[in-house]
Amino acid sequence: MSIYRGPGGAGDATSDASSEVLLAVQAKDAAIAAQVAAEAAKTAAQTAQANAETAETNAETAETNAETAEANAETAQAAAEAAQLAAETASAASINFAENLSVQATTLSAGSSATVTYDSNDLIIEFGIPTGATGAAGTNGTNGTNGTNGTDGKTVLSGTVNPTTEGVDGDFYINTSTHYIFGPKTAGSWGSGTSLVGPTGSTGATGATGATGSTGATGNGIASITLTSGNHAPGTTDTYTITYTDTTTDTFTVYNGADGTGAVASVTASAPLASSGGSNPNLTITQATTSANGYLSSTDWNTFNNKQAALVSGTNIKTINGASVLGSGDLAISGLPSQTGNANKFLKTDGTDASWQYLPTALPVLIRAGSTVSVSVGNGLLPILNRAGSTVNVAVN
Repeated sequence: MSIYRGPGGAGDATSDASSEVLLAVQAKDAAIAAQVAAEAAKTAAQTAQANAETAETNAETAETNAETAEANAETAQAAAEAAQLAAETASAASINFAENLSVQATTLSAGSSATVTYDSNDLIIEFGIPTGATGAAGTNGTNGTNGTNGTDGKTVLSGTVNPTTEGVDGDFYINTSTHYIFGPKTAGSWGSGTSLVGPTGSTGATGATGATGSTGATGNGIASITLTSGNHAPGTTDTYTITYTDTTTDTFTVYNGADGTGAVASVTASAPLASSGGSNPNLTITQATTSANGYLSSTDWNTFNNKQAALVSGTNIKTINGASVLGSGDLAISGLPSQTGNANKFLKTDGTDASWQYLPTALPVLIRAGSTVSVSVGNGLLPILNRAGSTVNVAVN
């Protein structure tokens, strides 16, 4: 059995030839995993070298990057040692190292030291790798090609009259006089437009009474009006003075008209009035006729005054079986049997119902002496008792 402690490690290797052969076979798979870990450590070392080169161009971070590179190198070394230790441990425990070993990496903050830990119970190697220093800014890339032109925007036009040929399809138009908006214009047509003014709102509630205003300035009233000159004589002028409450004055004049000396020369009248003419005419009015206006005579007045009042069915004119007799057309009388086919019959009633009947077939006639009787017989027999001296005239239909 041989144990490797790494560079500078304490102790020496102790050989056991018989056991080394067995351990070499069992550690074959573990060695593969160790190789993968070593390659990861190599990559970390390369990263540290790149960080070191970057540090050369950045004086302020050179020391930090150098330390980071050194820590990464130490981490790689520690990882190699841990891998070797894990391989040996796995060999000693007869564990399939390649199947059970897992490697984990954790990013540490910039400037911290790299770490490596090994969990021999769960076979986990965990690397703590510090964040490298920020590299120098790269050069700007070339400008991209120009994009394609966008579609033309639309416009809101306005004017004091409705639009006709203005604008293009998709535009809108506002008539600032009528407050109508048109659009969008489609196929060259603006359409009828829509009012932007909404319906009249309902009357709002009465507002609160405002505060009492301040007292206005004192008014200037009339204190007096006096006659200052004139005596009202016809044909003269009187002067009056108005004195105001602030003691200022105004004057105005009144002309007194002279006595009239003219006379009426002629008086005329329009129908239905008539004038005899001259300065002292006789005015008359004729009585009204059916075609001419005039005065209403007492006879005509009484005629109109005594006219029948408006007829109201059931009030001042009776009805028949509840039907009004006012209006045009025939008045239907209900309750009578039909007259159709009942010629030469009489209406008979038994007090309840009515019916059409023929005259009796035997109608006795008693004629007194000296009398004359005329009888018209439709059908049936007509027995006649005639006394001496009487005359009977019989007409048979």
